[in-house]
Amino acid sequence: MGFDAVAIRGGRFLHLLPRGMSGQRWTARRRATFLETLRQSANVSDAARRAGLSRGAAYSLRAVDPAFRAAWDDALEEALDALEAELRRRAIEGVEKPVFYGGKPCGTITSYSDQLGMFLLKCRRPEVFAGKQEREAGDDSERERAGAKADLAARLSRLAQACGEPDQGDS
Repeated sequence: MGFDAVAIRGGRFLHLLPRGMSGQRWTARRRATFLETLRQSANVSDAARRAGLSRGAAYSLRAVDPAFRAAWDDALEEALDALEAELRRRAIEGVEKPVFYGGKPCGTITSYSDQLGMFLLKCRRPEVFAGKQEREAGDDSERERAGAKADLAARLSRLAQACGEPDQGDS
């Protein structure tokens, strides 16, 4: 597959797009459609499709346009806020589900989700609601990062010595 070079914003950026995609243009209307759909769905593929562009074209624009990237991030945050609110509503207010008797509907029952509520609490208040394993996993990742830093420092020191440079600890 070949690539087309595309100048973006008056030639300030040179961006490579897969051949044939350079004809796709991000008009103001397409941007608005993309961002509104992303705000409603949190789905990049769906948003790009509704805007009449490819998913790759959306990510390409995101990579070179800080204003578009910020609007994209805001749209995703709004979509995730709405999802969180709906999950909270389902956990607290419940969801009406039909009840059947003899294969026929005879009423409804409100179903509450303790699992959704606990999931939200674990995410929002991990210090209180996360299990011991989850808290220890966080401690493990800190230890792993510290170990990786120490390993990297040791390797850099050996490399510096092999190149005849004084170790940073020697100065």
